[in-house]
Amino acid sequence: MGIDMNNDQVAAMKEAFTLFDTDGDGKIAPTELGILMRSLGGNPTQAQIKTIVNEENLKAPFDFPRFMDLMGKHLKPEPFDRQLREAFRVIDKDGTGFVAVGDLRHILTSIGEKLEPAEFDEWIKEVDVNDGKIKYEDFITRMSAK
Repeated sequence: MGIDMNNDQVAAMKEAFTLFDTDGDGKIAPTELGILMRSLGGNPTQAQIKTIVNEENLKAPFDFPRFMDLMGKHLKPEPFDRQLREAFRVIDKDGTGFVAVGDLRHILTSIGEKLEPAEFDEWIKEVDVNDGKIKYEDFITRMSAK
């Protein structure tokens, strides 16, 4: 099961591939495949990389078209809910399953792909807030459903 890629994703893959092509010959070594896949949002284990290398008979450096073929077959992006859960666990240092609404507001409106404060207010209306905190599993469930 592969993924369909839009022009932006192909451009990102080309950029990443070019960064790993340190000698500029248009090819990368099979040993760089795992790192490159991770840089593009995949999360393959070493065993999965070894399987791909063996199944695809990657014994020599390969070019970008071959790389795109490999990504179409093997790159599986992290599920959105898993990404959210891992991010919340970083914020939830005590492991309580709750995060402060203020902390969440700050992160979602000022870091990365920022939400507008009004967007955050709409999202937060959909979950129960107790003592200024939300249970992040509820938030993840609502976010993943959108």
